Amino acid sequence: MRILLFGLLLAVTACRRPSSQIKSTLTPVSSSSEPADYSRYLKAGDEVVALGSKPIWSLTINPSKNTMRFKTPDGDSINTPVPDRITDSNGGFRYTADLASGRLLAIFRPDSCVDALSGQRFDYRVDVTAQGKHYVGCGVSLRQMTLLQDIWVLTELNGKPVSADSEGRERPRLEFMLTEGRVTGTTSCNRLSGSVRADSRQLQFGPLITTKMACLNDSGNLENEFLQGLQTQSLSYQVGERQLTLLRNNVSLMTFKKVD
Repeated sequence: MRILLFGLLLAVTACRRPSSQIKSTLTPVSSSSEPADYSRYLKAGDEVVALGSKPIWSLTINPSKNTMRFKTPDGDSINTPVPDRITDSNGGFRYTADLASGRLLAIFRPDSCVDALSGQRFDYRVDVTAQGKHYVGCGVSLRQMTLLQDIWVLTELNGKPVSADSEGRERPRLEFMLTEGRVTGTTSCNRLSGSVRADSRQLQFGPLITTKMACLNDSGNLENEFLQGLQTQSLSYQVGERQLTLLRNNVSLMTFKKVD
């Protein structure tokens, strides 16, 4: 009887625990929340990027060069001047270009999209029609990152306004150089530098190095609070023409204004 009960217990345990062979077929879910790396597109001046993996294709839109380039699965490139960007009512957008071989149509629909080849998340699902063929993939607009690349001075921290101290020290400021993955600036009394990575929604600072000048009076408290906020694991951001807001858990952490 004991042997029978022991055998039944082993059978139940085996049913509840997947074998190593079954485990090897499961797709792991990445826990990484690091922003995607778009630095090479920013360096090239690309403002919109779309990629497909089945088959492999790419679409880039570069306003500075006035070029929309579609690289076909065969490796050929279709180049055309950038058409007008038409915004749709659902928040998406599209481009239409007339070619000698027909029409090139690219439609960006807002929806979380994961590239099957890289596992990278994008903000849009993309449909491209070219030379009578239809392609699907994922895409992103880099406009937010382009606006982020500037010099910003801190105006608010943790809901409190920030001004120059009584000794005339300037407010903290940051300068983003995403094409190099770098950030520089000041804490108001010390210079800082380090690495930074951003995508269209979030940014993440790497280790930050500061000089070692003593911060007197309230400057020391401001520096500590400022650096502690920057070293949050991951921050989302909102950027316009003149204002940058860093958010933690969707709550405003810091507000900056653009330096003229």
